[in-house]
Amino acid sequence: MKPYKITLLALIVFFHLGCEKRLDEEVFSELSPSTLFTTETGLSTLLKASYTNAHRSGAVETWGPLHIESMTSGETWGAGGSIENLWIALMDFTWDSNHSQLFSIWQTHFSSIRDANIVLDNLDNENLSDGFRQVTEAEARFLRGWNYAALYNWFGRLPLYTSSTDDPLQPRATDEETRAFIEQELEAAAANLPDQATEFGRASRGTALAVLTKYYLNTRQWQKAANAAQDVIELGQYALLTNYSDVFAFDNEGNQELIWAHPKDGATIAAAGNALNALTFPPDFPVPFPSNSVFAARTYLFDDFVNSFEASDTRTSQIITEWTSTSTGELVQGLGNDQSFPNKFPFEPTSVGPWAGNDVPVIRYADILLSRAEALNELNGPSQEAIDLINQVRNRAGATPLDLADYNQTTLREAILQEREWEFYFEQKAREDQIRHGVFIERAQARGKNAQEFRRLFPIPQVELDANSLLEQNPGY
Repeated sequence: MKPYKITLLALIVFFHLGCEKRLDEEVFSELSPSTLFTTETGLSTLLKASYTNAHRSGAVETWGPLHIESMTSGETWGAGGSIENLWIALMDFTWDSNHSQLFSIWQTHFSSIRDANIVLDNLDNENLSDGFRQVTEAEARFLRGWNYAALYNWFGRLPLYTSSTDDPLQPRATDEETRAFIEQELEAAAANLPDQATEFGRASRGTALAVLTKYYLNTRQWQKAANAAQDVIELGQYALLTNYSDVFAFDNEGNQELIWAHPKDGATIAAAGNALNALTFPPDFPVPFPSNSVFAARTYLFDDFVNSFEASDTRTSQIITEWTSTSTGELVQGLGNDQSFPNKFPFEPTSVGPWAGNDVPVIRYADILLSRAEALNELNGPSQEAIDLINQVRNRAGATPLDLADYNQTTLREAILQEREWEFYFEQKAREDQIRHGVFIERAQARGKNAQEFRRLFPIPQVELDANSLLEQNPGY
């Protein structure tokens, strides 16, 4: 037993034996039960709690979505550590309703929805200023829209909770009802949010429009996707950075390309940190800073993908193809063995062990440009505008520009999907992109997986089915 534990135990025994009655604690917090729901300070605290869950601020909640997206799509593969069995289920298309990472994601998003509903239920209060009510309502509705859009992407139709007083035993709404609610919330948020977010990680008008763009794109509402993307572009607030690597640099967080990102803080609270590097690199990898450490698990890119880039493409700067082992001193060749590492999150100098403060990009300006190009192509086939949008992204990367004369609608669709793979690898995009393009199951089968159509959606977690008898499982599970 460590000395401090002995001291703590002695103090506990002393107070239990030396006091005849329990001491009443005097609470100094301004957020008493009577003020939590009735003051701007209290409701702001609840709103931040909703943001915390929306940002997937937890260990599994940070890395789970990324690995679930990348490993089911064949973008990455992983091995090692206690997490390996969870990864095997994802890679082999054998996941079921007891997969713990699926439950974590379901739980954290619905926790955010719960907190947003509490905020909305308590805004009709004369103690609150009109300005506070308007912006807070818009942010809370954005959070509901974002959370439901994320859950819909994974699980399909959902139980719709619109008030904190709703009966927790709710059936799943229809697909039409779920989609209408997501659209309603995000449109309302975009109409009332400020042009500038009050702080990094909170929503602005551009954030809501960007989430709407991706929601419309993934539901194949091409005209609405094109329009929402154009609205983001016309705000004039976002731009591609000159250098691709600068987008992810630790000392450049909150840059002009990031529209919606999940802030992380590993220096103060481990559970709020980003441990993706700890699940990417092996124990004998030469970490650059003394405070860095990693787990036993590793995440790899396949050779075919690494070799698919043009030699001039600077996006390969975020891929490590060889490294020197700290155990043997020998050079380890990742490329040639399907063991190159994605390096989208540079090691943080002040990380606390495996926990780092690298923010996780969710929607970048490059995504908006390519989303509009895709929507325009689906509406009317190739156009110079679509080609120019794609070339903005390619030019930044030093890749050869596309020429309109070389494409028809089908080949440009394929080129856009390929461009998205190069631009957004290891950014939680591959699965949804493949599903939208109708190749998710087909590609898995080509990799030798027993992938069936029903696995385009994940199962409702068994824990939730047990707790809510009105929930209905997705077909096939």
